Amino acid sequence: MKGTILAAIVVALALAGCASFDPRNPKVFVVTNDAPDCKDRRPAVVVDQEPIYFFLRPGGPPFPITWHLQTSGYSFAPQLTALADPTPVDTKSKPGEIGKCQAKGQNMECINKNESRGYWKYTLKIQADDKNCPSPEDLDPIIGNS
Repeated sequence: MKGTILAAIVVALALAGCASFDPRNPKVFVVTNDAPDCKDRRPAVVVDQEPIYFFLRPGGPPFPITWHLQTSGYSFAPQLTALADPTPVDTKSKPGEIGKCQAKGQNMECINKNESRGYWKYTLKIQADDKNCPSPEDLDPIIGNS
């Protein structure tokens, strides 16, 4: 009986965890080696969903995808010019399907036109707020429309 209850709790927690992913609002984290001196830290960018995947809705409207940076002490790098649109991964993926990207502070947003199937690579550029600390290398994950 105790084993059955424990198994039910584990399954419920696993399902609750799966339900918490929202592809329109992915969470972004910066992880480090936790060195006490910031100049010795080795930061890296992690997204809670990779790839970010959408099912097309024929005739459905475009929608925003907003990445939310969760780690204090870091921000999306401000862009002097417009962010580059995510690039098609292959010749079957239509250029411009994901675009109009903007980044500021803790958020970055792109518009998914919701028109064509394919895969696009985008860039997460994050910087340390303290200029004496290293910034993580850019991360180039994938968005998919099916």
